[in-house]
Amino acid sequence: MKKRELNPKIKQGDRIELYYMEGETSVPPGTEGTVLSISPDPFESNTKIVSIKWDNSSTLALCTDLDKWKMARETNINEETGSTKEYEFFGKNEELFDLFDWRFLRKYLKVIQQTGIVNMFGAGFTLYCGKEHLERYYGEDREDDESFQDALEMANTAKDKMIQGTVKWMEKNNKEVTVDSVNTYIKRLSVKIIELYATFY
Repeated sequence: MKKRELNPKIKQGDRIELYYMEGETSVPPGTEGTVLSISPDPFESNTKIVSIKWDNSSTLALCTDLDKWKMARETNINEETGSTKEYEFFGKNEELFDLFDWRFLRKYLKVIQQTGIVNMFGAGFTLYCGKEHLERYYGEDREDDESFQDALEMANTAKDKMIQGTVKWMEKNNKEVTVDSVNTYIKRLSVKIIELYATFY
């Protein structure tokens, strides 16, 4: 499977999926939309403004030097194999499913996405930072935010499952398991988990 690249060339009528939008929360990562027009930025010579009709009814434009997008996911079935691109990805990343509790982590990341506290492009740390960190740095005025409270309830379990999966991965790949090495590899593997989440969502 060819990995969907970030910020591919686009034209009017293309369907895209938002990965990251600078300073905005009204169009969450994963939202799809249709390109309406592309025009030069009047203030930046090397930048373009992309007008989008987002599926959530927003009309916020993309800025090509700040924002991140991918082409919308293809859901067509491969005629030769009978599989979707998502399942091709599954086949090439089986260890993530085998070694990590993907079902729980996927549910947790969905909640994190709903909170809007971070863009999913950089959300890897939320998988292993734990409840105390989330509450300290993102909890202000969120006592009545149901999604955030759900994230807090799940954060320590997510951290434990990431540690367990990382240790399994290290043992499988003959890596020495120490506190420092686990801290190093958990960060790398969290990026792969985020990439997997982005592929499906």
